[in-house]
Amino acid sequence: MRRYFKPLLVAAVLLFGVAVVWGLQQSNLSRSLPESLVLSNLQGQPVDLHDFQGQPLVINFWATWCPPCIREMPLLASYAEKEGLTLVLINQGETVDVISDYLDDAGLSFEHLLLDPRQAALQAMQVRGLPTTQFFDAQGRMVNEHTGELHDEQLQQFVQRYLQ
Repeated sequence: MRRYFKPLLVAAVLLFGVAVVWGLQQSNLSRSLPESLVLSNLQGQPVDLHDFQGQPLVINFWATWCPPCIREMPLLASYAEKEGLTLVLINQGETVDVISDYLDDAGLSFEHLLLDPRQAALQAMQVRGLPTTQFFDAQGRMVNEHTGELHDEQLQQFVQRYLQ
């Protein structure tokens, strides 16, 4: 009986580890757009994130004081024009003037740029740091999430998979 104890223990620990990792992955990817979360755009008009359902959605959480956020802005701007894809940027806690000055200086514009002055979206969507990019399918279910600076390969994979 003793000679079977170690292999059984190792197998049980490995199985438990796999189950934990799988469970964490499933719970993370089964998240959906939060109910009743309304933010405002730069013009002060209310915007419900559910209004963007119906096609693949990329949501990026950012701030002008965040160097990796600023580095990924040109890349995000290039994807903002893709047909069939909605890109939403949610700024964290900055004023319209600060955001507008940054966008003007950088020569960038985004159709869907929202304000999150009290980090309500950050909390509701379980974001743990900036920048964070969340990827949603057309039904509003999260299919991927990336914390840190985003690269072209990650956006390209999402587009290839969900815009077909």
